[in-house]
Amino acid sequence: MSHPESRVTLGAQAAGQARVYQAGRDLYINDSGNPVVPPTVIPLSQSVLTRGDFVGRDAEIERILSHLQPAGDGASISSILVLSGLGGIGKTELATRSACLAVDRKWFPGGAVSVDLRGYDTLTHLSVYPHQIYSPVLKALGVDAIDPLPENLGPQFHTELEKRASAKLPVLILLDNVRDPEQVLSLIPHSDLHRVIVTSRNAIAPLLPGATNVRLDVLSPDEAVGLIKVKAKKEITPEDGVALARLCGRLPLALSIVGAILDSDPDLSAPELAQELAQEEQRLEGLEHEDVAVRAAFERSYVRLNEFHAAAFRSLALGPGADLSVEAAALLLDAQLLKTKRALRYLLNCHLVEAGNGPGRWRMHDLVRLYAVEQAHSIDSKVSRDSAQTRLVSYLASRAESAAEWINSHPREQPDDGFVDRAAAIEWLAVEAPNLVGSVKIAAELKKYDTSTDLALSVLPYLDNAGDRSSGLSVLFTGIEAAKRSADQSRLARCYNGLGIIYSNMRKHREAVRWLNKSVALARSLGDRDTEARALINLSGALRELVGVEAGMEPLNRAMKIREEHGEGGGFGLTNLGISLRESGKFQEAEKVLRQALEVHSRNGARKAEASTLAQLGTALMQRATREHSTPLLKEAANYLASAIVAYREVRDRHGEAMCFLNLGNAHSVTKDPMRAIDSYRSALQLFREVNDSHGQGTVLVGIGMTLVINGDGERGRAALKQAQKLLEPFNEPERKQLIAEYLKPG
Repeated sequence: MSHPESRVTLGAQAAGQARVYQAGRDLYINDSGNPVVPPTVIPLSQSVLTRGDFVGRDAEIERILSHLQPAGDGASISSILVLSGLGGIGKTELATRSACLAVDRKWFPGGAVSVDLRGYDTLTHLSVYPHQIYSPVLKALGVDAIDPLPENLGPQFHTELEKRASAKLPVLILLDNVRDPEQVLSLIPHSDLHRVIVTSRNAIAPLLPGATNVRLDVLSPDEAVGLIKVKAKKEITPEDGVALARLCGRLPLALSIVGAILDSDPDLSAPELAQELAQEEQRLEGLEHEDVAVRAAFERSYVRLNEFHAAAFRSLALGPGADLSVEAAALLLDAQLLKTKRALRYLLNCHLVEAGNGPGRWRMHDLVRLYAVEQAHSIDSKVSRDSAQTRLVSYLASRAESAAEWINSHPREQPDDGFVDRAAAIEWLAVEAPNLVGSVKIAAELKKYDTSTDLALSVLPYLDNAGDRSSGLSVLFTGIEAAKRSADQSRLARCYNGLGIIYSNMRKHREAVRWLNKSVALARSLGDRDTEARALINLSGALRELVGVEAGMEPLNRAMKIREEHGEGGGFGLTNLGISLRESGKFQEAEKVLRQALEVHSRNGARKAEASTLAQLGTALMQRATREHSTPLLKEAANYLASAIVAYREVRDRHGEAMCFLNLGNAHSVTKDPMRAIDSYRSALQLFREVNDSHGQGTVLVGIGMTLVINGDGERGRAALKQAQKLLEPFNEPERKQLIAEYLKPG
């Protein structure tokens, strides 16, 4: 931030390699012979506080002021504070406002000045160094008699600061846009009474004695919307503000530009501008206003990278997701792991990358990523870019296949770089899921069709467990198109089966039946008996939900026959048979079959199937206990449901866990333990909300509402039932809806 009316610009120039002494004038010499622009020195005052376009950063301002405040007796406060961050993050604005607040509080009677060291100007020779600053700073501090000899200016500068320190007149110096510690080291006051604020895009705090670093992040969502409104000088709906803030990545510079564009064009609406910025390949071009541009802010950092660091920067933009591991970055860069790690660390210090979602992971701000993509397409050949992405998606496909095996089996053999156990495999899938989803599309674009389909099938079980059905459908439809292009019918049949699973879990059973029938028919025509049996089992479940128990028995029997013919235990078939028996009211027969299934799943290490079977066994025992009024059976049922919750958590199946808590709530309700019932229901409700399952939420709210009404809390109970009624409206469940209506009747 600058104020032209208060700017002190004092200077003179000398041509060539001359070293000139000129009495009474400031003289700046550039050894390269380039013309020199005098440094900009701004006396800091309260005037900046009258501006009404600064938004947010309250916590950061308080932290900065805590460093600027006068030290009490025996107090130890760092005299140097470094604000670091990405170009456009708002370092100068924040530093200037904080400094002026300190001046307003009379903390710096010795004076306060700001100096722009131009460390990131496009023309590198315009960077400012200490010998250029001493004289203008002294003049800004009110010193009239300045020694004309350049070699005496540094000593005079520090002598003046020492004099003011002795007189208890602290001085504040804001050194803005510092690239190199050498630009500021000789400017640091000797007395700790004075304070220095440094802003930099580089992590230079460790190189300055005793400095404290504050690394700035983007604005909060509310602050981002607020900044757009202030700059636009017009009312913007919250929805439009959020959309624009998201497109700007909540970067203050981008937000300010968007606000300025809206202010300068009265006929342009916020939704229209959001639509203009929606296309990623043209977004940076749209984030320009007059002589201010987001692209230019990033370029000033990028042009200072050496060849390898610049290549590393560009390569990160080729990744499928926002967050990458060091291993993935090394594959993209085709470099050794250690060399890649050091390059990423350097880019972190330049604030061109950020720490990712865990140790050894890295990410880019959304707008920086777009800039890096531009540079990659401008500089690197398509062959080079395709090779980099091929290396990465092949690696991810291999790792994903190894990880996915752990979800519902116990792999007997793992590759050397495989996973030591189920927890490690599922944690890897959780972290890499966005990259795996993105890689399905990238592999298809690279015409690596088998890799695309394999990735889709590998990541699907995790996505299903996590309740991310939208991504599940996306990868499967991409995988289907890839399988068709490669003419791989076996992979295609498996994708059809996957679609059936996803649609069943979305309670779109008619769609599920359609895709599962396609899978069964295709697998049978190929002689792929394993896929046929799996699809038949899933078809049985979909038909059971859509039509009834009897409708699901025929495909289930066919599946179990195939399993028997191949000498397999058929644990999945047994579980589904147990479900059918339970839903037919044959609870004891169901228990027997489910216990057999449990043994098979446990032996095979099929943890997710084991979780499902435990849940079904607990539910069967609960239903039988309710019919027989047996408390011991209810306790046994609760134990099985609790074991199922543990198993579901191991495979991170939140929907399955939610169903168990729902049934636990039902069990506690039957045993007339309303407190524990409500606790279990609330756990289920939270999980159903996390996976965006409106049917599950409605079902739980029915349980909560009935429990509250029965136990005398009619007001809250009816409120819960009304919520349930609204959530269940789209579903064909007349009996449950009738039950709700009965409880909601007046009186």
